[in-house]
Amino acid sequence: MAASVDFVVVGSGAGGLAGAIAAKLNGLNPVVIEKAALWGGTSALSGGGVWIPNNHLMKRDNIPDSYEEAMAYLEATVGEVGPASSRERKHAYLDAGPKMVRSLEKLGFTWIRAPKYPDYYQKMPGAKVGRTLEASNFDANRLGAMLHTMRRNMMRPLAITTDAAPKIPTMLRSFNSLMGVMTVVARTLKFRIKGQVPLSMGQTLVAQLMAVVQSLDIPVRLDTPLKELVQDDAGRVIGVKVTTAQGEETIAAPRGVLMAAGGFAKDAAYRMPLQGVTGEWSPASPDDTGDGHKIGAAIGAELALMDSATWYPVSISPDGTINVGIWERTLPGSIIVDQSGQRYTNEAASYVDAGRAMLERDKTVPAVPSWLVFDTRYRNRYFFGQIPPRVTRQYVESGFFQKGETLEELAGKCGIDAAGLVATVTRVNSMAAAGGVDADFDRGDNVYDEYYGDPAHRPNRSFGPVDAAPFYAVRYWPGDLSTKGGLMADAHARVLRADGSVIEGLYVAGNNAAPVMGRTYPGAGATIGPSMVFAWIAGHHAAGADVSVC
Repeated sequence: MAASVDFVVVGSGAGGLAGAIAAKLNGLNPVVIEKAALWGGTSALSGGGVWIPNNHLMKRDNIPDSYEEAMAYLEATVGEVGPASSRERKHAYLDAGPKMVRSLEKLGFTWIRAPKYPDYYQKMPGAKVGRTLEASNFDANRLGAMLHTMRRNMMRPLAITTDAAPKIPTMLRSFNSLMGVMTVVARTLKFRIKGQVPLSMGQTLVAQLMAVVQSLDIPVRLDTPLKELVQDDAGRVIGVKVTTAQGEETIAAPRGVLMAAGGFAKDAAYRMPLQGVTGEWSPASPDDTGDGHKIGAAIGAELALMDSATWYPVSISPDGTINVGIWERTLPGSIIVDQSGQRYTNEAASYVDAGRAMLERDKTVPAVPSWLVFDTRYRNRYFFGQIPPRVTRQYVESGFFQKGETLEELAGKCGIDAAGLVATVTRVNSMAAAGGVDADFDRGDNVYDEYYGDPAHRPNRSFGPVDAAPFYAVRYWPGDLSTKGGLMADAHARVLRADGSVIEGLYVAGNNAAPVMGRTYPGAGATIGPSMVFAWIAGHHAAGADVSVC
């Protein structure tokens, strides 16, 4: 075999890079292969949160947390939906996660907490606020030539952090929000004055991981798609066949292969029979086409939870840009309705729950697309994504905003049942007037619902009347950040067959794997967290190292 190395990592997102680092630290000679011309995967397009309970930054800040509380929370929210979410895998995640965070920090990775970001199910036992970590803002220039091949998002470079994001839509409503945004501006200017380019969120996460990869001299090969896995006579995976500009090449991997090739969000033909959607509403990487799933299954790997995704309500601009609905649906003065004009969920719930609710509702009442309905007060107060308050005309003319002087007129333009919409809004307005309690869906009754709410709106930051004409509506689609189902693995991240036996030499992590979180999403970073941690575990196991002492 040509180009022999110890360990091959397939995929250059956060999981793949973490797995390569772990392997290198334990004496292996890994190589990262990436099918695209750009590295970073869907991780680079994400918010960059990493959900790690009981981490040392919480201890530093005197925030109480424990393994026991985190396990209670996972047991309550995730339960057990098969071997992917077994207690053994939950234990491996909770045990190795904090150690991975410390180890990366020693290598120069700079972590910060999102101290105000709540777990998504605050009424469940063990829920906390502040478990989500992220990478600090990072100067893109430090990557050197690798910067030019990093997958980039559509945002302008800003020195923003997770907890600063909720301040953007309400900057004209709250002095605290305004000061938060001004802090972001000041930090960004500080970078710029020094000739630096600030990276944030998913961009800084993958950039800092790549900086560590560079410091450890781990090779990264772009434009190198995986074609098939190579096995010996006993069935152990000992290498990969890849396609290069020069033709097919075999890379030996005597210590194994880590599959961290992402999900299948963008393979319409593969996805439609499994999930009933094509991926056209997903802002995932266009290279998220399930290669790792198909190639793993070809040698007998079990696939599980293939109906699962990180669902996310999205709107689509006239130019085709997919906009994730971060705060638009959580601010008072807005509701989501189906074609019958009825609400069907807590609009401020986690994006996974909100997106999944849309798909479930559509089974009985047309709800794809649904409509985010809001009034003039809402439009005058808040940013809608990156659209400033009061800016409406051009978006009405483009068809992105539908507008009606009355609810009946708006319903007619949207194809919504007018009587149903009027009845729903009347009900919402009566609840808002009677103490601001959403008696139908409990919107705003916990700290997570309030996180992206309006701090100046009382008594409920997230729930208010929709009564100031004219009225507006935007189509909402059940998008996703990526799919979640994949190859079944054990607590060591080793890939399993349907009979439970191990495919020796093959590991899996991230959206390529059946998720330890099942069909649930306990908190911000509950995809990237397990991706990095199980890749970290895989790198240790392949080297014969004990992850418990990393």
